[in-house]
Amino acid sequence: MTQTYHKSIHNLNSLDIEKMKAHYRFSVEDEQGLQALLPIIKPAVKDLLPAFYTFIFGFEHAKLFLNTEAILEKHEKAISAWFVEMFNGTYDEAYFQKLYLISEKHVKVGLPSHYVNTAFSFIRSFVEQLLQEQGVADKLTAVHKIIDINLDILSLSYQEEEQKQLIQEIVILKRAFMADTVEPYIQPIVDPKNNHIYKYECLMRFQDPADDTYYSIYPFLESAKKIFIYEEMMKTMVERSLNIFRDTPHIFSINLGYEDINSPVFRRFLVEQLDNFNEPQRITFEILETDVISDFDVVLSFIEEIREYGCKIAIDDYGAGYSSMENILKLQPDFIKIDGSLIKEIDHSTNALAVVKSIVTLAKELGIKTIAEYVHNEAVHKTLQLTEVDFYQGYYTGRPFPASELKARYL
Repeated sequence: MTQTYHKSIHNLNSLDIEKMKAHYRFSVEDEQGLQALLPIIKPAVKDLLPAFYTFIFGFEHAKLFLNTEAILEKHEKAISAWFVEMFNGTYDEAYFQKLYLISEKHVKVGLPSHYVNTAFSFIRSFVEQLLQEQGVADKLTAVHKIIDINLDILSLSYQEEEQKQLIQEIVILKRAFMADTVEPYIQPIVDPKNNHIYKYECLMRFQDPADDTYYSIYPFLESAKKIFIYEEMMKTMVERSLNIFRDTPHIFSINLGYEDINSPVFRRFLVEQLDNFNEPQRITFEILETDVISDFDVVLSFIEEIREYGCKIAIDDYGAGYSSMENILKLQPDFIKIDGSLIKEIDHSTNALAVVKSIVTLAKELGIKTIAEYVHNEAVHKTLQLTEVDFYQGYYTGRPFPASELKARYL
C-alpha cells in the first residue's frame, strides 16, 4: 500500500523534499535510472497521446473541459511536458511546485479525483508495456515510485480542499447547533387543476448566528452526522414542524432519512410526537427511493408502525434509484414524487417526458398520486400539462418560506 505524504507544498523547501523522497524510498539511483530512460520516453510521446485521449474521452467530464481544439492542443503540450519531465532526473523544489500548480488547476476546473486516478493508471500501464518491449523492465521500480509521488502531489489539493470545506461546515454547524437555530421552512405543493395549495413540504433550515445566513441542511448532512448532531437537529425539526401545523388546518409532509428510520431512539421520539399531535392523519412522511433499497424490511416496519396513526407515505426522488416495482407494491405509498432530474429536462427531452408519462400511468393504475418536483420555470410547467401528474412542486409554483409565517395567519 502506497504511503501518502500530506504536508502542504505551498512553501516546500529542500528538507521537505528529502522527507517526501524518503517516504517513497526514492534514491539517487532511482533518479539516475529514470534519466537513463529519457531516450526511450521522448519518442514514445507520439504513441502515448492518441491512446491517452481515446481513453480519457470515455469520461463525460473530459468532453466538458477539453471542449475546443485550442484547449485540447494546449492540454496535449502540457501532458507531453509533464510526462517527459518525470524522466528528467531532476526532482527539486521547482519540480514539485509545478506539480502543485497542476493540482490546483484540477480543483479549479472541478476535475473529479477519480479521473486523475484512472488517468494515472493508464500512464502506468503504458510505461510498463513500453519498458517491457524495450527490454528495460528492471527500471520499473523507479518508474512506479515517481508515478506514485506524482499521484500523491496531484491529489493533495483535493485533500486540502475537502479538509478546508469540512472544517468550514463543522464550524457553521456547531455555531448553529449551540444557538439552537433550526427552523422549518415550507414549500407549497400545488394542484394544477385549480392552482390551489394542496399541502406543504417541511424543509430544514438553520441560521449561522455569525452572519444571520440561513442554510439548507442537505449540503451539510454528512458533516452533521460526522459530529453527531444530526439526530438532535432532526428531532428539533420534527417537533417545531408539528408545533406550527398543530395550529393550522393544512396537511403537510416531513422528510425522513434511513438513519432516522433505523434509529430506535428517533423512532421512539417520533411515536411520542405522533401520540401528542391532534391529527396525525394530516402528516405525510417522505422517504427517499434510495433509502428503500438500503434495507427494505426496516422501511416496511416503519411504514406499518406510523400507518397505525393514519399517516401517509411518499416515495421521494422516484426514478433516481433502482427499487423494484415489487417493493413499491409492497410499500403501497400514497404518493410518488418524481425525481427532479427527470422533471427539469422534461421540456426539451423526449426521453424524460416518456419516462415521466410511464411513471404517471403506472401510478394511476396502482391508485398512487404523483408529484412533480423541480418545476422551476414556465416551459417545464407547460410541458407537465401534457402529462397527468397530480401535483406540482418547485420555484415556479412556490418558493420555500419560514413556516412561522404560515402559523402567524392563524393567530
